[in-house]
Amino acid sequence: MSLLANILEKLEKSMTAATFAEAGEFEIARQFLKPNKNAYKRVLLGTDRTEINPKALQYAMRLCQRIGGNLEIFHVIHGVEESGAFVTGQKSRLVEEVQSSLQQKGIVYQLVMGEECLAEEVLKYTVNRRNLLCVVFDAIEAGNASCQKARETMLAKFHTLHCPVVVYAEQPVA
Repeated sequence: MSLLANILEKLEKSMTAATFAEAGEFEIARQFLKPNKNAYKRVLLGTDRTEINPKALQYAMRLCQRIGGNLEIFHVIHGVEESGAFVTGQKSRLVEEVQSSLQQKGIVYQLVMGEECLAEEVLKYTVNRRNLLCVVFDAIEAGNASCQKARETMLAKFHTLHCPVVVYAEQPVA
């Protein structure tokens, strides 16, 4: 690696650490400055869309590269009738294809067939997790009052765990 590339990489890590420090996440800021400390930590990308947004996935992967952690995707599909492709025989084949392609990149993929909103499913999934550095959501869904309460509970829980939450939403094209 050239000297200039090395300097730019250190500058990028320092600026990322400064951003987390400004947000009050001092422990995460310290982790950016220590090499390989985040090797076992994960960034969780949560989505409830039928297909994973490639831009949100790319954002989460870049975040993982910056902080030295690994990516884990938590994909909630609401009901079998929502997508004709997820009938029993095709579901396992499609999931295996997605898992194998992501596994080659070192990404853990978890598919959940659930009736509850994304926030409630993520709360169940992360109830005892301590290895999350950050949670990225692909535009949290609109929902009923119970989903709103679950989102508030989820955000409060991640705040107490000192786990930042990022909501990735694309700008509408005018």
